[in-house]
Parts: sequence; structure tokens; C-alpha cells
Amino acid sequence: MTGAKGEAIDAAGARRIAFAAAGLGSGFPRGEEGAAAALRHLSALQIDTLSVVERAHHHVLWSRVPHYAKRHLDALESEPRRAIEYWSHAAAYLPIGDYRYCLPRMERVRRDGHDWFRYDPEVARRVLERIRAEGPLRVQDFSQGGEGPSRGSGGWWEWKPAKIALEYLFHAGELVSVSREGFQKRYDLAERALPGGLDLRMPGAEEMAAYYVDVAERSLGVFEERDVAYLRKDLTEGIPGEIAQRLESGRLVEVDVGGGRAAGGRGAGKAYASSAALEAAARPAPGRSRAFILSPFDPLLIDRRRFRRLFGEDFQIECYLPEAKRRFGYFALPLLFRDPSGEVSFAGRLDAKADRDSGILELRRLSLSGPAIAATQRGRASFAAALGAELARFARFNGCESLSLLRLDAEDSRLGAACRAAIGRRDGGEAGEAGEAGGAD
Repeated sequence: MTGAKGEAIDAAGARRIAFAAAGLGSGFPRGEEGAAAALRHLSALQIDTLSVVERAHHHVLWSRVPHYAKRHLDALESEPRRAIEYWSHAAAYLPIGDYRYCLPRMERVRRDGHDWFRYDPEVARRVLERIRAEGPLRVQDFSQGGEGPSRGSGGWWEWKPAKIALEYLFHAGELVSVSREGFQKRYDLAERALPGGLDLRMPGAEEMAAYYVDVAERSLGVFEERDVAYLRKDLTEGIPGEIAQRLESGRLVEVDVGGGRAAGGRGAGKAYASSAALEAAARPAPGRSRAFILSPFDPLLIDRRRFRRLFGEDFQIECYLPEAKRRFGYFALPLLFRDPSGEVSFAGRLDAKADRDSGILELRRLSLSGPAIAATQRGRASFAAALGAELARFARFNGCESLSLLRLDAEDSRLGAACRAAIGRRDGGEAGEAGEAGGAD
């Protein structure tokens, strides 16, 4: 497939492109080097505060990196530092080389203040003085610092003044998070903590636009203009011009996905992909079937609107809703399935909780949407075996040795029975063995 625009791909081809670009099922190296490579490829790992199962930043790497362990991400924050915490579409770990692309946001925060809270300049000055004199500090190190009482029990506007000052200084680039202890950030002066020789030149609008489109081309694969700077607001105005230049040069191709209709039947705008991505999508790579249990904050689906276009699913998590309003469960995990022909489909949802004291991964609710391959006995067996293996790996990743299936919903009762049997076979001793397989093929 060549040409500047007008290429047509079906929804299945778009899903294959997006899946591959997201780094799923690809060949990242093992362990720490694999974690570094995956972070560079994705450009951001959203930091998750919820731990009903392993936190999202670890889960995303586990989904992609063979033999991933949490210590590998910790190592990337050590010397020589290859990861740093800042703000992308949300709080995230970023490759250290991308730090300079955060500078426009830092400049805006210094100039205009933070969007969510107001800080006290005098408290910020005292906070900086203490860190300059004492070295890296956490929020609780200021509990006796005379910063004033809390005004409530939750929310940005109810933080203590010192915590507000620390976060303002972090977002303004005066402080960086050098590590986390008990999931609490340790802040140090940026001038002291950033690696020597790090490029800190302020990027201009054209350079920022090129960066945004580079990330989209690499990690989204097929995308619309509105996807490129999802939840970004700094120096995004050059994105249309950058896309136009790449179309003119042939680096990008305009594509028509499914005749101008998204996978879910909704209208889609103009989409773009590289010629290489289109050519790869035209040749699905057969292989063994594989199920994927993803984080709800996985880069493939963090932009819910884009995920709906690609997979035709309105995926949501309900942990922020009162229990009475939840339709599925507390913390839904999306399930994808790659069949032996290389096609990728949405396969269902899993509400799980890791009971680490008992060593049991509770499958509170497993809902299967029934991928097309499961319409045959052979297809059901293939899907069930792949799901059982992935659940066993996921249990091991969460520090659990066994599975407890509390509820299973399936559109096809025969598929449900096959999956229930496969989970039973994977319960107990086999979970440990499967868990060593790692995230990528």
C-alpha cells in the first residue's frame, strides 16, 4: 500500500495496527532493558494509586515485557536515571529524554499557576529552603513544619499548604520526584536531581508538534488528529501542519477505516498511519493464540473514545462510582484475544482482587463477550486455554498462587463451560509456572 492518501483498511486491520503500535505481543527485551525500551516506545506510563490488583504502571509493563518485575521500573529511576515522573495526560512515568517536552507546561504553571489549586508563595519558599538544606523530603516530613492545618479530608483544595506547595513546585519544574517510598513521592531540587548533560532547551511550537505526532505515529499506529494530543494543552496548535507535512512527504498516509465508519458503527474522522504500518496490517502474522488481561489505564484504551472507534466497546471503570450505581464491578480489566490468524478482538471484562494474605486472586466477575473464533469447538478450546494461561500468569504477577472464580457470564454457554474448566486446570500449582513466561511472545 502506497500513496499520500485515500488508502482503505477495514476495522480488523486498524485494530491490528493499533495493537502492534501499543507494543502488545511485540519483542521487547527481558527485564529492566525491556522496561526501558517499552517506556521509550510508549512515551508515558500512567501512575495508578489503586492497588486492588498490581498498579497500572507495573501492569502495563508486565503486559509487554518478558520476566518483568516491579524492581525493574524502580531501577529506571536510579542511576543512571532513565525514567522520571511528571505529567502527561495524567501523572506518569516518562523517558528521561522526553523531559524537555514537559518544559512548556512547567513554564505555563509558573506563569499562570496550576489549574486545580492555588499555592502560598511564602510556604513554597520555606519548602524550597528546607529541601535545599536537608535533601529529598516527603510530604510527611513537613507535618511539624508549621504549614497550617488541613481544611478538610480530601480533594486538591483541602490539602495542607505544604503539600500544595510541594505539588506546585513539582508541576512548575522546581522540584522533581526522585523516588517513591510507600507510594509517597520524595522531592528534591531539579537542579540537583536531574542528570548532568540532560537537554533542557525549551522546545518551540513546531518542535512540540513534531514530538506529539512522533509519539502518535509510534505508539498509536493509526490515529485521528484529535487523538494526537489527548488531554494535552501546551503548544498543540502546530499538529495539523505537522500532519500535513508528513502527508506531503509520504511519511503518513490518509486512511479510510471501514468505509468511514468506526468499528462500533459510529462515524470516524480522517485517520492517518505510516505506509509501513499499513503494509504490516495487510499481512496478519499467524501464531499461537493469546489472551491479554490489560489495565484499564493501558495506553491502548486510556483514550476511551479512540478505543470505542477501534473495538466498538464502551469500556469504563466504576471504582469512582458509588457501589449502587456500578453495573459491572469495582475495577474492570479489559480482555483482548489474538487468535491464531493474528486477528485481535475485545473478549470481555474481569473484575478481580488480589488477596495477597491468602495468596488467592479472586475473579469476582468474569464476563466474556465471545470472540468470533469461539463459535467453533476448536475455537472455544483455543480461547479457553489462552485465557486460563493468562489468568495463571496474572495471579503470579499479583503475588497469588491460586484462582477463585466467583461469577462467570458468557454469551455462549459452551464457551463459558470451556473457560470454567480451563481456569480450574490452571488453579493452584500451574499459576507459578505460567507466571514466569513474561509479557511478550
